[in-house]
Amino acid sequence: MRRSTARRTTEDLPISSGWPLARSLGLGVVRPGGLAATRRLFEGVELGPGDRVIDLFPGAGGTGLLATEHNLYSWTGICRDEAEARSVNKAIPGPAVATVIGAPDHTGLADGEASVVYAEGLLTGIPVDVQSAVLRETARLLRPNGLVGFHELAITLGGPGSISPAVLGAEFAAADRGGLYPHTEDEWRQLMSDAGLEFVGANHFAVVIPSAKDVIRDEGPRRGLEILGKVARPGATSSQLKNAINGIARAQDRLTGVVLIARRPYVGPLRSRAAR
Repeated sequence: MRRSTARRTTEDLPISSGWPLARSLGLGVVRPGGLAATRRLFEGVELGPGDRVIDLFPGAGGTGLLATEHNLYSWTGICRDEAEARSVNKAIPGPAVATVIGAPDHTGLADGEASVVYAEGLLTGIPVDVQSAVLRETARLLRPNGLVGFHELAITLGGPGSISPAVLGAEFAAADRGGLYPHTEDEWRQLMSDAGLEFVGANHFAVVIPSAKDVIRDEGPRRGLEILGKVARPGATSSQLKNAINGIARAQDRLTGVVLIARRPYVGPLRSRAAR
């Protein structure tokens, strides 16, 4: 049976619920490595019949719809508000589908509720301290030996004389560049380890910058045209998005879409290093 559980307040949600720029535009899915990376994400978390799945960033429900094709025991999307929950419930039919109002770093769900947790384009759009909070929440939600997968943006090291990943990351984090927080694979690995997760592996993909056709395909004609209209309309949001896209395009040889897979340790206490 479908269910939607409301939180009493959503005042603390905007920062932790994904890339603010994408949210303001109404983008429902952010796939740095394209649909091929999404499929690899599902393979990496071994998605299959009987899994209890939590999607931390369901957007309009596109990725969730693909996930539920795997005959899951349950799928729960963490939605920012009731409007998003209604949209997700409409997009993903089936009795195993549920939505909960919350944030990726504070879902309100019970410990060990999931065998699989995943998200696409979530961590890259939020600051590092919030990334860490989301990863700690992910570890809490997973059953022992449960798997987590994130589809994000990664910075490669580059050759001799190349701009350092730290400098490149600082440029992307600037507000007028859209406020993105990508990391190298090693940095992503360390963040996961610090949250109490055991890193399993990563796959890298060429960065995909969506065209207008891609937006309409992913979001649907009506929603896609609304988003494209916002992008075309002069203003700060449009300018920031264009700066972010231009920055990604200029640095495309130093960026990849990355699928990161980790596991909650089967034995031992679940404690992040930060908490020790």
